[in-house]
Amino acid sequence: MENKTGSANESSSGNRTRKITLSGILSALIVIALVAESLVPTGRLGFYVLSAFILSVVLMEAGIGFAWASYFVTCAAGFLIVPEKLNLLPYIMFFGIYTIIKFHIEKLRKTWVEIMLKLAAFNLFLWPVWNIAKTFLPDYLTRGVWVIAGAVLLQAAFILYDFLFTAWIRYYSVKLAPRIRKG
Repeated sequence: MENKTGSANESSSGNRTRKITLSGILSALIVIALVAESLVPTGRLGFYVLSAFILSVVLMEAGIGFAWASYFVTCAAGFLIVPEKLNLLPYIMFFGIYTIIKFHIEKLRKTWVEIMLKLAAFNLFLWPVWNIAKTFLPDYLTRGVWVIAGAVLLQAAFILYDFLFTAWIRYYSVKLAPRIRKG
């Protein structure tokens, strides 16, 4: 009986160690993506998306607690390592946190409620950005048809991002995860 308990504890301990290790490695990759975003001249949005996709792997492989820990660790490490601190804001205020919020929203399993909550979350994140951007934009871009056109384009871009994110999660779950877990 003692051996069975010991081996169960070892198995549980090994699984926890695997989750910690995986979360640490993937968190380091997120920070590398954030540093790269700060250094490269073009394609910066792609590094934010990449960091969110990597965080989703932490969530799928290690669970929600490790995903939250990874998010906070990557934010803190980013402040220490990323040369341009303002470049962290999109990850902190949207890409990183949305990864985890998306998980919570999709647990509802009610498509229309999920869509409405996701759009509400996006607009909540967008609101402070818009208020800051208004101070730098010409007046004619902050009123009337330009605001409506911008809002429609941003909502469409967000829906496309969420669709691609869901496609990534499915691809990872079906194609990559089984191969990774075998080895």
